[in-house]
Amino acid sequence: MEEKAEEVDNSLKKKTAKGLFFGGFSNVLQQIIGFFFGIILNRYFISEEDLGKIAVIMIFPLIATAFQESGFVVGLINKKNIQHKDYNAVFWCSLMISTFLYFLLFLAAPYIANFYNNPELVSLYRFQFLSIWFGSLSVSHNAYLYKNLMVVERSKIMLLALLLSNIVGLLFASQGFAYWSLAIQTVVYTILSSSLFFYYSNFRPTLKIDFAPLKELYKFSSKILVTNIFIHINNNIYATVLGRFFPEKLIGNVNQASRWNNMGQSVITNMINNVIQPVLNQIQDDGERQIRVFRKILNFTAFVAFILLFGLATVAEDFIRITLTDKWIDTAPYLRILCIGGAFAAINNVFSNLILTKGKSSTYMYNVVSFGILQFLILVLCKDWGIQPAMMIITSLNLIWVFIWTLIIQKHITFSIANLFSDVFTYMLFAALACYSAYYISGSFENIYIRFITCLTLSGSIYLILNRIFKPEILTEIINFAKSSVGKKA
Repeated sequence: MEEKAEEVDNSLKKKTAKGLFFGGFSNVLQQIIGFFFGIILNRYFISEEDLGKIAVIMIFPLIATAFQESGFVVGLINKKNIQHKDYNAVFWCSLMISTFLYFLLFLAAPYIANFYNNPELVSLYRFQFLSIWFGSLSVSHNAYLYKNLMVVERSKIMLLALLLSNIVGLLFASQGFAYWSLAIQTVVYTILSSSLFFYYSNFRPTLKIDFAPLKELYKFSSKILVTNIFIHINNNIYATVLGRFFPEKLIGNVNQASRWNNMGQSVITNMINNVIQPVLNQIQDDGERQIRVFRKILNFTAFVAFILLFGLATVAEDFIRITLTDKWIDTAPYLRILCIGGAFAAINNVFSNLILTKGKSSTYMYNVVSFGILQFLILVLCKDWGIQPAMMIITSLNLIWVFIWTLIIQKHITFSIANLFSDVFTYMLFAALACYSAYYISGSFENIYIRFITCLTLSGSIYLILNRIFKPEILTEIINFAKSSVGKKA
């Protein structure tokens, strides 16, 4: 029995490591692709006003996407015995919901355009909303790949769809389509990703439609639906709320900062999300083992998140000047604030995934909704002070939420405040010290490129040294895994 348990444990370790490796590699490549095309688009073809026009309406297709998924993806992942009829019911339900929502938004487009003082953009909005319908075709197929830990296949899909859609968007932008090129890129990405999900998944929808499985999923998934709506609102709240009160140029700068922050943050969260729920679900019956795996994932997330996002915050001004030119320099202060908050948001993402594996979708929902309401109130009440003070308060809220999540998960696993400081805040302290030291030393260089490279190199080096001296465990595991991977390939 012990040998069998050890064999299962090693198998799970391999799956987790493989998921983290390929998920991380894929996400880095995705960010590189987005980085490369984003620089070209924003340097030469897209203005702050163009980005602002698209940013204010992104919340609508995102909320519609939440409705079409209806939390069923998470519901399918957490269901133990799953059959073809479960995937089939979700497929047809998602398709029906998205068809209804598209026509609803098609009719609402003139009112949305008038609300944001852009009545000439009705056709653009109606085209952009097509992504809702095409996206519904991949809901069940995505759940199938996710459920079966097919991380490599999901990575291929995301990379290929992202690369081709960016090429199409760039071609249209070079022909003078401006903000239309951004909408075209979004729709093309949705079409390509849906087609590839269908290709790689073994699930095929049939006309034998039975919605009975949805009743079992609904109790869990309905709460995920509400939660996902608020997640999209939380992630896009600056453009959505402030787009009514501030000029498009300012909203474009804020959205640009948000995109770069999300790019860095998603390297971590997407990599973790690829494995954390399937892995923790497989060991639900072994409490001690689940705690051990959870804390390792939390340590890894904190190790990567703080140095990556604090580092980006440190070089924000030089980064914007080098990549996007002085045209976008007003983006830098917003990027600095968002990156600091983004590091804590990545930690909160790990806590929320643990709660979902415990089946506590209500707890997850109330937590996310509460955060969203507070964020909305901060923006509305503080808008007269300017955007930056409001963003600083929201960043502090992300930090406070780390402690709130800790108190919540203590009801389900053994995890103390001392564990929180050991697993999270030590990495925050090391990253802050490393970035501050690097910023202070590199500040003596006048050449922007030398200063930028020196700051990044020093911050990373100092961070690794601090971890090697004071907290070598996670660093040692990463090094050993890298060595074993290279050894196997050799």
